[in-house]
Amino acid sequence: MGILRTILALAVVVYHSFKIFGLHMCGGQVAVESFYMISGFYMALILNEKYVGVGSYKKFILSRFYRIFPVYWVVLLAALLLSVIGYFTFNKPFYLSRYISNYNCLSGFTIFYFVFENIFVLGQDVLYFLRLDEFCQPILTYNVLSYKHTGFQYLLVPQAWSISVEFMFYLIAPFLVTKKYKWQLLLVIIGISAKVFFDHYYYLCFDPWTYRFFPFELAFFIAGSLAYLFYKHIQNKSISPIIGYVLLFLCVLGVFVIDEIKIEENLRNSIFYILVLCSLPYLFISFKNSAIDRYIGELSFSLYISHHIVISVLRAYFFSNTQYINFYGYTVVLCSLIMAFLLQTTVVKVVEKYRVKRFL
Repeated sequence: MGILRTILALAVVVYHSFKIFGLHMCGGQVAVESFYMISGFYMALILNEKYVGVGSYKKFILSRFYRIFPVYWVVLLAALLLSVIGYFTFNKPFYLSRYISNYNCLSGFTIFYFVFENIFVLGQDVLYFLRLDEFCQPILTYNVLSYKHTGFQYLLVPQAWSISVEFMFYLIAPFLVTKKYKWQLLLVIIGISAKVFFDHYYYLCFDPWTYRFFPFELAFFIAGSLAYLFYKHIQNKSISPIIGYVLLFLCVLGVFVIDEIKIEENLRNSIFYILVLCSLPYLFISFKNSAIDRYIGELSFSLYISHHIVISVLRAYFFSNTQYINFYGYTVVLCSLIMAFLLQTTVVKVVEKYRVKRFL
């Protein structure tokens, strides 16, 4: 499933920059919610087969911590350095612009809160439900994007909010994905029903409610866990790896062309989610022993978490030289892949050696 994960990360890169091959790909929401399902599958796998017994919860949480936070903190530091250098060199503070322009208005507690969220991540998704009033005091609101001064504008790594959602799932996953399928299925039904209910009756069909509200998104994680249970049911059967190859092709094709399919958006996205969900067990069977798939998949997080810095650096040039705008997406994708490779071969490699040594 590594190839699919990295293709989905690329879809987010394109969503935040510019189209490639004339395509916008699947967009941020579809990519992130597909990630949730893949994450649910993997967490169910390792929690049922690896992290079992006394002390397993602590080991699992620490393992997730080492997987995520060192890379995130390196990218956070890079965003901070870029902002400081940009401010003193070009008078362009990048991610610090809100802090600088509203410094006299923000209270010490509010600044501390934003700094805390940037460092520790958990709760960053809440900033997408937060606006600041005329006195720069944070206030929760259901339609934050209708305001010009919002909490998420103070994030130095804006896309890291999804890490917060992921980690909240990690904290409760050991108590959910080890349960019988009927309880997990019930959670999926409740989650999807709640999302549809508030969509139709309270009109919460806009960002951030569409994919940043954890109670609604839990259904996607648990759906991935159900896919793992199906994998357990078929793992000892004779299944041709060609099935996984074909399903991977269809999923990747869907990522690229889904935005071009002219049917109702919710129906179109639902069909794609079902395709991904049904593909997960077969993809795992076909690629679980593939070193290439594993290596490509390991790039996905580094690519996802670092690409916004590349976009920030390149955006001004391409929007000032619109004759080259068609090269914007390709340039961002290429530079983001290079940055992800550098992170993978330096930070991730070092941390992974330490993580493996510690848990052995």
